[in-house]
Amino acid sequence: MYRIKPSVTHDPFHPRDPPNPRLLADFHDPRAAVATPTQLRWRPRDADKDADLDFVDGLYTVCGAGSSFLRHGFAVHMYAANKSMDGCAFCNADGDFLIVPQQGKLLITTECGKMLVPPGEIVVIPQGFRFAVDLPDGPSRGYVSEIFGAHFQLPDLGPIGANGLASARDFLSPTAWYEQAHRPGYVIVQKYGGELFTATQDFSPFNVVAWHGNYVPYKYDLSKFCPFNTVLFDHADPSVNTVLTAPTDKPGVALLDFVIFPPRWLVAENTFRPPYYHRNCMSEFMGLIYGVYEAKADGFLPGGASLHSCMTPHGPDTKTYEATISKLGGPEANTPTRLSGTLAFMFESALIPRVCRWALESPSRDLDYYQCWIGLKSHFSHGKDGSDGPATTSSDDKDGEK
Repeated sequence: MYRIKPSVTHDPFHPRDPPNPRLLADFHDPRAAVATPTQLRWRPRDADKDADLDFVDGLYTVCGAGSSFLRHGFAVHMYAANKSMDGCAFCNADGDFLIVPQQGKLLITTECGKMLVPPGEIVVIPQGFRFAVDLPDGPSRGYVSEIFGAHFQLPDLGPIGANGLASARDFLSPTAWYEQAHRPGYVIVQKYGGELFTATQDFSPFNVVAWHGNYVPYKYDLSKFCPFNTVLFDHADPSVNTVLTAPTDKPGVALLDFVIFPPRWLVAENTFRPPYYHRNCMSEFMGLIYGVYEAKADGFLPGGASLHSCMTPHGPDTKTYEATISKLGGPEANTPTRLSGTLAFMFESALIPRVCRWALESPSRDLDYYQCWIGLKSHFSHGKDGSDGPATTSSDDKDGEK
């Protein structure tokens, strides 16, 4: 970066007053975050109308694993802000941010330039970059994933080949833009170990007249994602919808995957098309940007969230299940249908998250979430014709798992 004035020119850092006590970057302390296998869901949360909250004050941690001090792990945050950042910039020393606005555009000024990020797009701010968030549409809310000690990258496409999913050409970085004005009392807010510190300087940090390299902020329009899907039978694993991944040293196992469920055609034959009931080694935090999620007919609202941790069973609610089952075996069972007007996403990790106590105690938590599966009933019959006679089984079925 080519700066008008070096960024080292500032007063010493001091703990921020007031702090943001709902930020966390070390999940080893059970006093702040606890483990629970319970299925969790939260309703949308708006910024407090009685308080002026910018992006920094409106940011709060929901869950995570590991520690920024050890350079391994992740955190999931949400934000609800009603005020632009004025006379200050934010710097995350702990890790990379992937920001998913759900309501209200974000105008983000970075050291590399400006980016306008509306709902339906995402932005990645790498560790150490200073940035400021303005709210051109007024109040805004959304989701943030943070990774410690790793960076996001495109997933390996494997048998898919050269094209599909997210293409490198569609990721956009800002054009250099700089501010030269004298800014006495300008505040730098730095997140370090989950705590906030401030330092003052007399110039804007956005004084970079030119830059080069590939360690830069970038954004991506999710409508440009090219999904792959089943074209004959069976339901594909959600990993087929991975936009970005932060891999671990174990092949196929991610520190964090960012997965989306975009509009697409469903064409599988004789198949239960919504996501099936499952439990697996990955922990899944889901959010909804707009529309209705295909596996939850009620209760999962845009701006809300859910968490299904490692080996916790989950799947479609009763209403979705019964509506789908009623079509199997009938004339509509194999009719292609287009899933439209919806955009959901998932932060998925191989690590087991701890959930922040304030998230568990939040008035936005849906304490009746478990009831969405109440009423599920068996449609099993022993014989092929529905009788009690013996049915032919495959070797896969004999263990009772399929």
